[in-house]
Amino acid sequence: MPHIIVKLYPGRSEQAKKELTKKIVENVVEIAECKETAVSVAFEEIEQKDWPEKVYKPDIIDAQGILYKKPGYDPFLSKPDKKEKMTSLIENVRESARIAQKEDTSGNFNAMSWLDLELEDNPESFDNFFDTPWNELSDEERGKRMIAIRRAL
Repeated sequence: MPHIIVKLYPGRSEQAKKELTKKIVENVVEIAECKETAVSVAFEEIEQKDWPEKVYKPDIIDAQGILYKKPGYDPFLSKPDKKEKMTSLIENVRESARIAQKEDTSGNFNAMSWLDLELEDNPESFDNFFDTPWNELSDEERGKRMIAIRRAL
């Protein structure tokens, strides 16, 4: 105890998984007050097309009683047009920044720095605002997407 299962899209390197595992274990040991030898971490890669049925429905919709952090997307909603997506992206980024600022205890909150960290750590979390998933973009397209997201702030 505890055993953590990380479900994500395929494509992360072994190094990225090892780094994430290390940080998860460090935080679990500190916060759950357990020994490192008690912690186990597994990764389950789920294809994007299978995500709604294999993850979102059983682990998010059907698990409301044990879910502590709900994502900011719903794959079962109809796809909005490009203008609606940008409006939604702007609202989402700005609201997330407001929440992060309220949670900041340093007194030195910088919204753009916060967004840069979000883009670095979780760029795929913005996928529902775009037609192509992050892991399918070229380096040039990723740069353009990051600029578009920054402009939303």
